[in-house]
Amino acid sequence: MKTIYKKELARIFKDKKMIFSVFFLPVLLMVGIMALVGSLSKSEMEKIQEHKSIVYMINQPDSFAQFMEAADFNISVKDIATDAEFENAKTKLRDGDADLIIEFPDNFDQVIASYQEGQDVPQIKTYYNPSEDYSSSAYETISTQGLEAYRQILLSQRIGDLNGIQIFTVNTDNPDMVVQDDQKASGKALGMMLPYFITILLFAGAMGLGVDMVAGEKERGTMASLLVTQVKRKSIVLGKVFALMTLSGISSVIYIVVMGVSFPKILGGDSGLNFEVTVEQIVMIGVLLVAIAFLYSSIIVLISVFAKDTKEASTYITPAYMVVLVIGLMTMFTTKDAGTMEYMIPFYNTALALKGILVNEVTMAQYGITLGVTLVLGAVLTVAIAKAFESEKVMNM
Repeated sequence: MKTIYKKELARIFKDKKMIFSVFFLPVLLMVGIMALVGSLSKSEMEKIQEHKSIVYMINQPDSFAQFMEAADFNISVKDIATDAEFENAKTKLRDGDADLIIEFPDNFDQVIASYQEGQDVPQIKTYYNPSEDYSSSAYETISTQGLEAYRQILLSQRIGDLNGIQIFTVNTDNPDMVVQDDQKASGKALGMMLPYFITILLFAGAMGLGVDMVAGEKERGTMASLLVTQVKRKSIVLGKVFALMTLSGISSVIYIVVMGVSFPKILGGDSGLNFEVTVEQIVMIGVLLVAIAFLYSSIIVLISVFAKDTKEASTYITPAYMVVLVIGLMTMFTTKDAGTMEYMIPFYNTALALKGILVNEVTMAQYGITLGVTLVLGAVLTVAIAKAFESEKVMNM
């Protein structure tokens, strides 16, 4: 077993290209993708802020025109005088060539000035396209915030001091309104992404190596030579599984360190992430990653045993990879606290535990259940691999 173990490790560590492709290329690609997505998102937000909104006005009163000029909104105003122009403006709004339509009642200023108690309250109508970012931004800025400020101005002109009708305010002077554990908040942000990426990268890395360790050797004919030696087949199995587990464990540590450091920087300096891990968290994550690597290695080697070449093995492993992918996505959008039973579900429990460790919410009992289930399942699969290696029919496929 020791000889097989060393042989598999030597095959990787003696090849600089293999070291780079196994340990560093996947995480560099993932960090690059995240950085690109973050950059594109930031660029899009800047474009929305700099965009000069095209706003069509129907019956725009002088008071609102003065308000808009004083507020200095970044807009281009176009008046609508006829029903045909209104329909044309709605078509442009639907096509993304206009951002907002605001319709005032006729003689709006006179109606406001001559309002008597009991009369109908005049209604301002707005039209926007929620599927267009520019239109949504214009609606939020002008229709929601701008019209509310305009309403307050008109109200103050009618009754004078607004404090006379203002029963209370909410957080107008409360800079300490946010009360949270910054460490927990940062851990929650990281906990949504890191477990998913670590799980996916760990499985993907082990998949490439594990397929070559078994199916690849079958394809090259070296497995047949190995099986006719006096080495026990159980030793061959354990040597390969532990070698793959070691390589996967090393890669997972690299992944989590690089992504843990780069993730806050990718989000930007104003992301608010200020995350520090304790020794206890590092140990818990490290032990769990070893267990995950053991389970994934067992799955990949077991599937590879029943394939005659690497192409067939990759085809068989793809469904398992998709299952891991879907389970990882499920944990990203889980908001409620997981119960003890959920920590008994293989694969799902490891992602939950990683997330719980980062936010300091997983109990030792839940962690122990996750670790036990993962190791036991890995051991069962390893026994199944050993049985498969004993079958000449399977090994001669």
